[in-house]
Amino acid sequence: MEFYYRQIDQALESAPVIRAKDHPKIVMCSDCHRGIGTWNDSFLQNKPLYMAALQYYRRNHFTYIELGDGDELWENRRYQDICHIHSDVFQLLTDFQTAGRLFLLWGNHDRAKSAKRFVTAPQDCFPLLTPIFSQGLIIRGQDGCPDLHLIHGHQTDLLNNQLWRAARWMVRYLWKPLELAGVNDPTSAAKNYSRKNRSEQRMNTWAVSRKKILVAGHTHRPVLSMEPSSFYYNSGSCVHPGSITCLELTYGQLTLVKWTTCVDERRYFYVCREVLSGPKNLCQFRNHSQIP
Repeated sequence: MEFYYRQIDQALESAPVIRAKDHPKIVMCSDCHRGIGTWNDSFLQNKPLYMAALQYYRRNHFTYIELGDGDELWENRRYQDICHIHSDVFQLLTDFQTAGRLFLLWGNHDRAKSAKRFVTAPQDCFPLLTPIFSQGLIIRGQDGCPDLHLIHGHQTDLLNNQLWRAARWMVRYLWKPLELAGVNDPTSAAKNYSRKNRSEQRMNTWAVSRKKILVAGHTHRPVLSMEPSSFYYNSGSCVHPGSITCLELTYGQLTLVKWTTCVDERRYFYVCREVLSGPKNLCQFRNHSQIP
């Protein structure tokens, strides 16, 4: 287990730091898996929900943090193709960027963003400023509230971290065509429940042992426990069937929300925001002296 803990430690060692007082309203999303608009573009079915949510967060002056796997670069080779197909999405992200309210982490499926040669690729997506992609991010708490430590979560998964090139090969050349026959991808923490459970257990144990709040994605399973002693949270994903989930951090309060399609009394469809858990006051950690 200590091996995986060191992977999380290393992801956070050189992580950029932002201050909560400079970003009082933050939304954290993960695992959008934006593709190129073909049958296997998992993002496509929930794109209207995602666009509606992003417009809401932009209008209400939220900072947008993407916790990795924003783009599907295992099944697709060219980032520019994704930018072209989803240009409307990247225009919204550019609006966050120009306001200084955009932070992007990379995960296993978009690990190509960690390469130095990748820095020129985003020009088609973000023509104004080249975004900085990082493996981790720390949100510095204010007024006695604890810090939040953000990663994607693949750091606790050997196949998707150290062996990611082999996993990418299997996805690109083996499991991608087999998906048509209904075969689940065994490299995916979202579809492989034993891998999902192991990753979550490792992240939770790291957070408890280090007495640090850890926020991640990767497993696609949203987590926001209201127990005062909980240290691990997960934003879920943007590719749930018929919904996307996010974590909102507003003035020290953490809330898990779901965006989905609802029907009003006139039988009109609309995109609605539903609170799944919270809000949870993170400053209670200080009150209970649980985090040094």
